[in-house]
Amino acid sequence: MAIQPANENGPDHPVLGTIVSGRRKYFFVVNTRSGNYRKWLVQMRIGEFLTTEGVTGDVHYLRDTETLRQRLAAAYSDGHRDFVVVGGDGTVSLVAGMLPGPDCRLGIVPVGTTNMLAQMLGIPLGTRRALELLLSSHRFRQVDALSIGEKLYFLNVSAGLSSFSISDLRTAEKSYFKLLAYVFAVVRSMRKAKTRRFRVTIDGRDESVEAAELFVDNAGALWTPRYRTSEARLDDGRAEVCYVNKATPGELGSAILDVFLVRKSRHSLRRVASARTVSVDCEECIPVQADGDAIGRTPVDITVVPAATRFIVPEPCQPTPQRALHARAE
Repeated sequence: MAIQPANENGPDHPVLGTIVSGRRKYFFVVNTRSGNYRKWLVQMRIGEFLTTEGVTGDVHYLRDTETLRQRLAAAYSDGHRDFVVVGGDGTVSLVAGMLPGPDCRLGIVPVGTTNMLAQMLGIPLGTRRALELLLSSHRFRQVDALSIGEKLYFLNVSAGLSSFSISDLRTAEKSYFKLLAYVFAVVRSMRKAKTRRFRVTIDGRDESVEAAELFVDNAGALWTPRYRTSEARLDDGRAEVCYVNKATPGELGSAILDVFLVRKSRHSLRRVASARTVSVDCEECIPVQADGDAIGRTPVDITVVPAATRFIVPEPCQPTPQRALHARAE
């Protein structure tokens, strides 16, 4: 597979190379329990993809983490360097943390419930279009991760109302109700919502925070790139520590409006600091979620890993002559 240096390499979109030619070899990890797997005819699409001229590949259907680790290591030994996750954000995080070597590249066919990371990276949400991206000219983007133990997460880690909601989320609900399932889970968890005292260590500095929701943000957005939760970016080498103070409906509603109205002056979403390492503990032992999955309970230690994973993403859109003229006029 031939790789040529990229022409553009801006600070917000680091690029390592562009695919130009050669036979393409992919190793697919498929989560059949992802929210849209059945709806989007994923198995048929992958079968069509692997019969494409110039493409070879293997498919592993996710069952357990130990088997996955062994299959990834075997695929790497067999020469695979391009791995493709067919699933949601949680599956992407799982596979990224198990990639055997630093020269691995990760593609996404987003068939989960929210597919937030794919949206942040500009990857098409439709199965056919996401697979077409692997065949067309594309680039690699380096993305930071939040490391907890041996696992990597790309969006956020939180404790409070969101983590109680995720812990209460039922898999069947996600399959049938999609995003509404998260709304139902929040409603059920409201009785557990209250202001708690968190002990937060940020780059070695201790802070005490009274919060109903405390989160460490790597992506800076919720659901789609448009709805900003903080100034965090996927490739700046740091995370933003933020919180919502009160568990009242008014305060939580105001925090939601801060995100969806993209308020420059936030009313309820408050920032603590930017950090490379964060430790979060609470006066109670409460659940912790990361990238939409329950991962344990407090305390939790988080480290930002710069450029942790290289993702296969679309080439930048080239402006039309009309758009270029309009931009110069502005």
